[in-house]
Amino acid sequence: MALEATDRLRAYLLPAVLLLIAVFAGIATVIDLVLVQRRPQDVLTYSKWRDDMFGRAWKLIGPTSAASEVTSPVPSLVSSARGVVVELGPGSGLQIPRLDPTKITRVYGIEPCVPLHAELRKQIENAGLRDVYEIVPLGIEDAEGLKKYGIESGGVDTIMSIKCLCCVPEPERVARILWGLLKPGGTLLMSEHVKSKDWLGSSLQELYNLVWPTLLANCHLNRPTLEYLMRAGEWQKVELLPYGGDGGKPFAVVPYVCGRLVKG
Repeated sequence: MALEATDRLRAYLLPAVLLLIAVFAGIATVIDLVLVQRRPQDVLTYSKWRDDMFGRAWKLIGPTSAASEVTSPVPSLVSSARGVVVELGPGSGLQIPRLDPTKITRVYGIEPCVPLHAELRKQIENAGLRDVYEIVPLGIEDAEGLKKYGIESGGVDTIMSIKCLCCVPEPERVARILWGLLKPGGTLLMSEHVKSKDWLGSSLQELYNLVWPTLLANCHLNRPTLEYLMRAGEWQKVELLPYGGDGGKPFAVVPYVCGRLVKG
């Protein structure tokens, strides 16, 4: 009982810790903007430094987040990516070491947050994927822009979405776009945090979400992402896997759903 109470308390406070990191990143970004870049006039225009703030925050949050996935199905899911791959929101490239180079022919990393590109390039270089992995500095919703990179409907073997659909604008539309990009028989590999089914966890999600999207790159804690994906199109196979760890506990404020969806 005491152990469960401790686990619950940790789960309930985890988002608060992440928000504090985002606030710290915001303060550091504003200081840099004013004292280093000499652009104090831009402080009042949040859109001009939002990505820089998130880039700083993710450099602190990302490695711990990736380490927490070691006991989850995420590493094996990523290593199963094959053929032409679209990685949605690769961030600083923390999933790249988990790719199996013998299975992939081309990878497009859809990452609109430019401040993360330097770290992403390092991961690409370290993995020996410079000639295979291309960074696409666009949002997945920019269909015309994606076509210029050769990403078109029905042309993708695998889509990887690891902790990304929480941030995209118009998530239901994006889910349909992802389904459309896949070839028949193509696979969506996903691990996403979703709306909690626990009444207290769900209530805390709503509370945290009052400021969460503003401080963390439009991330929403309370999206029913799996429902959006299931309605996006016809799937011939849906394989959901137990996540494990804190993210798999029923009272988690940041619960995860992961698995494979194969297009019909």
